[in-house]
Amino acid sequence: MMFHWLALAVLSISLKVTAATPTWLNQVQKLDLSEKTKIYLPSDASYVNQTIQRYTTFQAPTYKVSIKPALAGDVQKIVKFAASHNVPFLATGGGHGFSTTLRALHGGIEIDLGFFKNISVDPKASTMVVGGAVLNGDVIQPLYAAGKELQTGSDACVGLVGTTLGGGVGRYNGLHGMLLDALQSVELVTASGDLVTASKKENVDLFWGIRGAGMNFGIVVEATYLVPDLTNNGKVMNADFLFPVNESTAVFEYFKSLEETLPAELSLILQVGYNINFGGTYIVVNAVYAGLMSDGLPLIQPLIDANPSMKSISVVTYNNLISSAFFGTAPKSGICTKGLNRSVYGVGIKTFHIPTFIEYFQNLQHLYSEYPAAQSSVFFIESFPKQAVVAVPNDATAYPHRGTNAHLLFNYGTTDPAIQTKIDDFGKQARNNFSATSGFDGLQVYVSYGHGDEGPIPLYSERNLPRLRKIKQQWDPEGLFNFNQPLGKKYRQVSRRPNMMSIVRVAESDSGLGLVPSRSSICVPSPQ
Repeated sequence: MMFHWLALAVLSISLKVTAATPTWLNQVQKLDLSEKTKIYLPSDASYVNQTIQRYTTFQAPTYKVSIKPALAGDVQKIVKFAASHNVPFLATGGGHGFSTTLRALHGGIEIDLGFFKNISVDPKASTMVVGGAVLNGDVIQPLYAAGKELQTGSDACVGLVGTTLGGGVGRYNGLHGMLLDALQSVELVTASGDLVTASKKENVDLFWGIRGAGMNFGIVVEATYLVPDLTNNGKVMNADFLFPVNESTAVFEYFKSLEETLPAELSLILQVGYNINFGGTYIVVNAVYAGLMSDGLPLIQPLIDANPSMKSISVVTYNNLISSAFFGTAPKSGICTKGLNRSVYGVGIKTFHIPTFIEYFQNLQHLYSEYPAAQSSVFFIESFPKQAVVAVPNDATAYPHRGTNAHLLFNYGTTDPAIQTKIDDFGKQARNNFSATSGFDGLQVYVSYGHGDEGPIPLYSERNLPRLRKIKQQWDPEGLFNFNQPLGKKYRQVSRRPNMMSIVRVAESDSGLGLVPSRSSICVPSPQ
């Protein structure tokens, strides 16, 4: 046991106890964690380089300490410690969670899953096992080498498990369904600190809830996926187009023409942004066809005919698709740059109402002109096929938006805090306008694209919430996992010891969320 004595000695030096240090922080050194586990304070010189940093600094959680566990048993100990000391905590895998509900976590523990990067592909069983911090891009080459593929998200730097828990939209949805449809099982640390398996055979209700609302139930340290054989031997048509602003209507009309007939092999992503090298506002469309180019070319002919300023059409392999998209700029895009101020909104639509898109495009150009500090803002349309998505029954998982034809993502960045309110007002108005013409009865938002103020119904659906809340009551009755897009409708007050740190009280309703500072209470869901 010499190591543990030495580790505790070193740790006690690094924690630099002061009068302002919370009592619980002094106890972290007594957790008896495994040898390779690392502990960092925000004041440490190595903190930024050694811990997973967040994609956005907007409405971010704050931590007193970051613990980087090496084993699932370490995660269990940390969760039990935090629960017993009334300390809020949050697990970080890829660092791309941007819901403003996370701001409710103040001065807690970050459980950095950076050591959970294991990847194992079994070609014979057509399965892949990954750790909780594996990124989308990490699995592409191992899968390709094994002759397999997976319907990952379109950005290499986003966490694979985190993407899965919300749903997992991507280019191969039409062929294989949502990413969560490929999920076979998870190893999950629950609010009680237990390590449990959830699958279609074990803890079935929990597994149902994990697939669509997984951030509410625990920390996934390992996940197993079904991985099919490469489509078309891994050869993919990748086409990129840069359009001048005066062709915006033609581009939007092309998207609309395919809203109900998009082939299973064809996926479309549109990006609107600002780049002085392109003369200011630009439109880029990436079209991917998972099949023969001779079959894919006729489908994108309207884009070829729409007078693009630049185009690139080529055949690439599955393992090079993400890096080839958007003229090869995807790996360098802002979506992979961390530590920026980003306020994000999302909307799901059933139909493309062209006047709404034209109006928004014009308004966005005015935003760029009026507020140069917001010129890093980008707008995405993700139009992914849904044949395999809708083939899965609506009640098979907790994901509620299988009928969505396109996801709109509004990613507003600004370097000027003085205009933040104006930017958010702009984003909320855009969301309202698109929701009103979406073809749905009310606002529908893919939970991973939720801003944090929508309330649970647009994210999880009125149909699924009763069952989700029942599962929540069973597995997390004290609401330890309530920071990322919570399910709860009502909260009860729980008294806290006076020497405990302050926390934020969450007051939530189905129609929206409000955050109210509190120095003496922590809120958890009341029984439903």
